[in-house]
Amino acid sequence: MLTMESFKNFILAFLGGFVLIHLVNAQDQAGFISISCGSPENSSFSEAVTGINYISDAAFINTGISQNISTVYMAGLQQQARDLRSFPQGIRNCYNINIMQGTKYLIRGTFFYGNYDGLSKLPQFDLHLGVNKWDTVKIENVSVVVIKELIHVPSQNYLQVCLVNTGLGMPFISAIELRPLNNKTYVTISGSLALFGRYDLGSLSRTVYR
Repeated sequence: MLTMESFKNFILAFLGGFVLIHLVNAQDQAGFISISCGSPENSSFSEAVTGINYISDAAFINTGISQNISTVYMAGLQQQARDLRSFPQGIRNCYNINIMQGTKYLIRGTFFYGNYDGLSKLPQFDLHLGVNKWDTVKIENVSVVVIKELIHVPSQNYLQVCLVNTGLGMPFISAIELRPLNNKTYVTISGSLALFGRYDLGSLSRTVYR
């Protein structure tokens, strides 16, 4: 039988867990720039799994076409990867993003093909940061997300993320994310740092998390 005292303890424990869950979901996103490419103009959403707030890319670029991936690949996929912007015209198409000059940023580009065009043709194209080549994006599986990351300190109060057509398929992008970092993190004498790998050393599970 549940006594009044144990009922009170249950309520306190429940409320404590409830508050903790909401504190995790309502993480501090100060300085975050989270762009869902191809989302409807002026739209925004909070991603259900991470609680991260995303906005449409329409204010950052005036070229390209908004597309949706095939419904076949949507199950279990985070919302920012369900839409994308493709670039059938022009060799070089750039996003213009205002940032804090001199702040160290983790810059992430996400690419999920998901057979959005119904052609099942896996593209390859280049990704530039400003005038400099960042990396080559090679889509090797219709249902596998490709992520490119760079740590960069901008010398201006804006930066350009550019998709470059190299003749091997139409460029596209699903999401662009910028996260401010402590300036003492990942110190480099000059230039930017590209992600090689990220590992959870000592983990006994194969859980993927952010």
